Amino acid sequence: MSGRHNTSSPGSPRGFRRGLVSFQRLIRRGIAVCVALVLAVLLGAPAASASWSAIGKGSTTAAVATLAPPTNVTVPSSSNSNVSVSWTGSAGTPAATGYYVSRITGSTSVLACGSSPAAPVTGTSCTDSSVPEGTHKYVVTAVHRSWTATSAASGNVAVSSINDLRFGVQPAASVVAGSALPAFTVELRTAFGWPLWRSDVPVTIGLASNPGGGTLAGTLTVYTNGWGEATFSGLSITKAGSYTLIASSPGYSGVVSSAFTVTAAAPTRLVVTGPASGTASATATTGAFTVQRLDAYGNPVTAGSTEVTLASNSTGTKVFAATSGGATVTKVTIQPGSASASFFYGDTKAGAHSLTVAATGLTSASAQVTVAAAPAFKLAFGSAAIAPVKNTVIDPPVTVSVLDTFGNLTASTATVAVSSQCNLKGTLSVSAAAGVATFSNLAFFGNGFGCTLVATGTSLQQATSNSFNYG
Repeated sequence: MSGRHNTSSPGSPRGFRRGLVSFQRLIRRGIAVCVALVLAVLLGAPAASASWSAIGKGSTTAAVATLAPPTNVTVPSSSNSNVSVSWTGSAGTPAATGYYVSRITGSTSVLACGSSPAAPVTGTSCTDSSVPEGTHKYVVTAVHRSWTATSAASGNVAVSSINDLRFGVQPAASVVAGSALPAFTVELRTAFGWPLWRSDVPVTIGLASNPGGGTLAGTLTVYTNGWGEATFSGLSITKAGSYTLIASSPGYSGVVSSAFTVTAAAPTRLVVTGPASGTASATATTGAFTVQRLDAYGNPVTAGSTEVTLASNSTGTKVFAATSGGATVTKVTIQPGSASASFFYGDTKAGAHSLTVAATGLTSASAQVTVAAAPAFKLAFGSAAIAPVKNTVIDPPVTVSVLDTFGNLTASTATVAVSSQCNLKGTLSVSAAAGVATFSNLAFFGNGFGCTLVATGTSLQQATSNSFNYG
């Protein structure tokens, strides 16, 4: 009989059969991969994905969504004061719910087309009206929930107009918050600077530069008189800061005013802020607290000086200081050029206290501070007098408190031991709970005269009870 084997018979070599099995597995895996790819194409799988290692062997994938920015932001190379802006919308998933448009002039960017993150444009084009003369670019930002994606900038558009707006009288250089801006005027002009005597042309005023987030209040749209002039009066801003105004009108090139400053009004109230907690102390180490003077609109006031009186409702020994651990004071002064002053607080009484700051003519303010006990320092027996009956467990049980140096109960869990020169029995050493050690089974036997209990603890000042007799 020959030593050779038929490769197709059950008697084939084991190595060959293992090879066939491995080959079949590879075929099955290849088919699975092809099926997965076909399903991905048919179901529109996202273009982006991420993968990570799992515990053990193998891996998995998860889709990652990216908001795509708008593209092809287009403006004409030149325009009158109404600039047409168009763009190609954000592609892919998720879809943008809207867009807002920004006009860039030099290094300054302002929102355009009446759009904003809170009020986006839903289409893919808009008209930016009453654009000031000059050279501008535009960018468009896609919005989806809290996501944003900003386009590349458009090309330049050079804006010129047959008709312009000009400030005849500029806003005053400075005004007090809440007070009316002195009247100013906006005039209709030709591109060559000649007056345009047209009546009933609407001119609207808004804030151009607004770093402080102020709001312009009053009548914001005024119609021109027969001389082509719109007069604005009674406008006000309550937020202190530096501003410019922008005037606009359909069909006219807009114009930005000179800068002006809104200063804080007179102080009306105080506010105080600082840490919510501190540690019992005989010196002022909790802080710093800050007392600030504000006007009626919440603007910090830096003009003049204000003397502020400091007080606390604590029943303990309380102190104030201008610096941590410094000399005791009862007042601090807000100096000219500053809107605030600071102070520190100290109190020997643990608990919640109210700190009050007050000044003549101003509404006072308070801050709450919780003073915690200082580190454990000494022991003290409970307030109940100890009066034992011989051979009877003392009732109520004897208690020993772990106190700080000022007598405040601590949260210590120190081990406390009691002893007596008389005949004492029971559990003589216990751990404190929340600063109190309770001895629940102490008893005296025999007879005793002039007896006391002594409480001791590691690194703690010992305590001696009242004197008692029993028998």
